[in-house]
Amino acid sequence: MTSKSLCQSGGTVLTLLCAWAAVLVMHGAVPFVSTPTLGQAVWSTGFAQSFANQSIWSIFATNFGAPEPAAMAFGLPGAMLTGVFIRLGMPPPDAYSAMVACWMGLAFVAARALATHWSVSPRLAWVAAFAWMSMPVTWAHAGYSMLSIGIALLPLYLLQTVQLVAPENAGSVSDWRTHMRQMMSYPLISILAVFMDGYSFMFFAIGGSLLLACAWLVGTPAHRQRLTWMALPLHTTSLLLAYLLYGWFIGKSSYSAPSMDVFRGWGADLTFFIQPTQGVHWIPDWLGWSKERSTERYYGDDSVWITTFCTPIFLAGLWAFWRLPRHRTVTLGLICMLVAGFYMALGPSIKLNAIKPLGHVEQTMPAEAGLAPTGSELMSAKLPGFNNMRASYRWTALAVFGAWGLLVLALASPQRHTKSVALLLICGVVLLNLPSIPDKLERDIRSRSKFFQIEKDLVDHMRSDLRPGERVAFLPWRNDFLVNYVAARLGIVAFNIGGDKNLEHARQFWPVWMSGFKAETFDEQFVDRVLMLLASREADTVILPHMNMLLAAHEWPYPADLKAQVRSVVKAFEQEGMVVVSEHPLYTSVRLKNVRTDRPADPNIAMRLKQICLPPICLKQDGFGEGNDTHVGQLKEGRLLTSGKPGFLLFGPRVTMNPGSYQLTLKGTSTHDSGTSWVEVSSKDGTLIHGRYKLIPSNDSMLLQTQVVISTSTQTLEIRVFVESTDELQLEGYVFRPSIK
Repeated sequence: MTSKSLCQSGGTVLTLLCAWAAVLVMHGAVPFVSTPTLGQAVWSTGFAQSFANQSIWSIFATNFGAPEPAAMAFGLPGAMLTGVFIRLGMPPPDAYSAMVACWMGLAFVAARALATHWSVSPRLAWVAAFAWMSMPVTWAHAGYSMLSIGIALLPLYLLQTVQLVAPENAGSVSDWRTHMRQMMSYPLISILAVFMDGYSFMFFAIGGSLLLACAWLVGTPAHRQRLTWMALPLHTTSLLLAYLLYGWFIGKSSYSAPSMDVFRGWGADLTFFIQPTQGVHWIPDWLGWSKERSTERYYGDDSVWITTFCTPIFLAGLWAFWRLPRHRTVTLGLICMLVAGFYMALGPSIKLNAIKPLGHVEQTMPAEAGLAPTGSELMSAKLPGFNNMRASYRWTALAVFGAWGLLVLALASPQRHTKSVALLLICGVVLLNLPSIPDKLERDIRSRSKFFQIEKDLVDHMRSDLRPGERVAFLPWRNDFLVNYVAARLGIVAFNIGGDKNLEHARQFWPVWMSGFKAETFDEQFVDRVLMLLASREADTVILPHMNMLLAAHEWPYPADLKAQVRSVVKAFEQEGMVVVSEHPLYTSVRLKNVRTDRPADPNIAMRLKQICLPPICLKQDGFGEGNDTHVGQLKEGRLLTSGKPGFLLFGPRVTMNPGSYQLTLKGTSTHDSGTSWVEVSSKDGTLIHGRYKLIPSNDSMLLQTQVVISTSTQTLEIRVFVESTDELQLEGYVFRPSIK
């Protein structure tokens, strides 16, 4: 090799390294320097650490979401790789950054491979790949962790379909060899896509289907036959296999679908496509083109407007479509992706600078706030997959991919003029896409610093207070992002878990005393529930955080805004004398005194526990409030009074109760002897009646005392009191307590 060739090769390598470094900085994934985000990084690194605590082959977390192993709702491939880096000795923040860097490297190379597949020259292919990695729909989604990675990997996913529908060498030996390779790679890529992120999996599924449909429409009879009998079955079975594996992994076929108001709230406003948001893009900010936006004025959250600026690539893609031959399969497929993605990104309603009315604080959007319906509501409500894509604006990723693909095809044009204009356009798109690198790098460096600060401020303090393997409940529970990381780093076993889908699944298996706590609330039964939780050995320790464990994961240090509430509860615990309370700057721990493995050692503790009346062993209501269910009752000074209307004066609370013999005591007075009012103990919305009894007049605050037998465990037990219009009755409370033998 000549010195000139060596210089050229060295220059190419140096250029690629600079481009790769720019990609990592743009995405915030520079190990030992920056971390792309904080909240989602903390959440997913908790899974990674839990995997690392077991083995590199672990796919379920066992340190949180107890008692069942926790399946990661999305991002499993990323967390597994992060776990490998942790086992290799990297600090968690840097392990997360290294993971993102690896996947973004694969996305960069895949985008280049797709460009070269479309006959773009090697050097221009790297330019095209860099343009893809500069799209805000990739790097601006860093706060959503694996969503950003999944979108960035779209060229890898759709390269499989592009190769699958290609008509070259159809019927030849090399074609059959290629098909055998595709039969192995296509299912693997589909599985990777669905486990990385559900949104980008859907973009892959829809984009690939559009490519197949277009190839079939314009193909020759021989090519159509190949698509029908080879390509289509491989595409559909691979997607179905991936979906079934994911359903097995998470333990259900799908998640509950949100309301249409959510789809509207997270639909893209037309102005978001056209005018960038202030503080996101470097050149538009410098030109004064950007607009300030916030959740106080706009529906949805900031991801809806910081990721959807795409007019430059849309216009460039449409120009490319005008210049390209229209009959090509890939050209038609890409323009269909652009149109379909743009259409679905709008959501069920068209929005044009839709501003929240004064006093509207919800992020969701009612139908009347839009200009007109788009017609996509039927798909979003009824079609599987579509009905879980509540953040409608994310369909922008499919549209952006379509536009980018068209521009890359123009870059491969044999016409010099078309190629030159395409190169100029792609460079212009990149410049308009770029964030302010110094500002973004500073934010990402700060995210890494905060990550380490969490370890120092919270994890290290808890390490001296909690023992590995201890069962811990963080109360009151909420969507506890931070618990994932803390529990995994400490090696404890926590009931709490971060992630709304993961939390929904975990709560189904919580033991009885843990499941009785209300979300985010210190209610009047909180102390009693904690005592039963500890005494039953369901938990060894209860942690009362002094801050919101969801919000603190996204912004550290977070103010100890719950400390005053915790302090009032601590006073109640101290009065009980049954527990040891340890107060720390960021949390308070509660443990049972004199713990033994069989039962409380102190007879006074056993006596106190017998006095506690909580489901599923006892049910008690002293006085009534706004939270009690009534059809015809009037609330007055903690009592329920008849109003002269027939119906249920009281029903509820639909709680779990153990089978057994109980004594029902109904407190209150009645002054009308009609014999028409009655009380029943029932479940399953009144279809299973365990006992029904007439109420007789009484002025001594005792309407009824009787025995009731519950033959089987029930999860929907109710105490129902029915009155006629002529009845005069007031309820003061009731007790449903096990009968004394």
